[in-house]
Amino acid sequence: MSQFCYVPLEGVVSASFSEHISIPDAFRRYKADGIDKKLRILTFEQDNLLFRKLAESRRFRGTMLCGYMSIVEHAEDMQFSALTYRLSDGSGFIAFRGTDGTVVGWKEDFNLSYMQQTSGQQKAISYVNEAFADDNETIRLGGHSKGGNFAIYSSLFCEDSIRDRITNIYSYDGPGFREEILGSEIYKKMLPRIRSYIPQASIVGMLLGSGSDPKIVRNSAIGIKQHFAYNWELKRNRFMLADRLKKSGNVINKAISGLLDDFSDTERQIFSDALFEILRAPDKETLKEISKLRSYPALIKAFSKLRPEQQAVLKEALKKIAQGGTGALFKSQ
Repeated sequence: MSQFCYVPLEGVVSASFSEHISIPDAFRRYKADGIDKKLRILTFEQDNLLFRKLAESRRFRGTMLCGYMSIVEHAEDMQFSALTYRLSDGSGFIAFRGTDGTVVGWKEDFNLSYMQQTSGQQKAISYVNEAFADDNETIRLGGHSKGGNFAIYSSLFCEDSIRDRITNIYSYDGPGFREEILGSEIYKKMLPRIRSYIPQASIVGMLLGSGSDPKIVRNSAIGIKQHFAYNWELKRNRFMLADRLKKSGNVINKAISGLLDDFSDTERQIFSDALFEILRAPDKETLKEISKLRSYPALIKAFSKLRPEQQAVLKEALKKIAQGGTGALFKSQ
């Protein structure tokens, strides 16, 4: 469910929480060929296959979908998407989409390191409050990548009457939180309900702190590709677990943790703003477009136009990452 919410469901599932559609009916309405190429993230083809499998499944055919929302707000550095499931046992599940291929989506990930609350986190709270305002059923929340962060965060600050009905929160390689959140009484109260999973060479899931002891999932991919859930190893309906992170995972974790520890909130903001000011220079909306060679001259030109303090912080940050963990991104051990 946390992976399925990456499917672009505009025109298929209503934004209303009172208008439901079954997964088989949604699949019949869904037209993959008509999806804008800018909305096709790296797992697009696999997500389409997952959609078909869910529609054919006896287990999920009675699951109803509602409340589909997908918003990208450049001015607020917000990329937010969520989907509500009404399950056949009478319970509800909200899945928050993780970071997609948009530049603004990745910018919000970086904002988590220095902002007390991002626009996406705030939207997640209001979404949960609206989804279950008039019901009494059991609630579960979940999400992959940034979606896992949103699931946990919204459980902390939603309405008390809703929070009391939340039984489990699932985070799949989701970034953590700043110390003021981890040290709060409400986080400590909800911690026993949080189920965290990370791959053996986790990068995103090791950002900031969690206070929990995540389960480490064996992985068939190398380096950063481990973040994608389709590379996580399963045996029937269970994750195949590992005892510890791979060496590369520890190297990356130390490199990123060192970067965050050494930088103040102001420096983190300067780094984030500078990096994404450069990435936006080619006038492209997705990282896939930016990665093409013809975008590089614009990136170099944008770097030269940064303010001196931005250039200094960006150079120092990239130096720390290069020294501590870049090589590990592409190693399997």
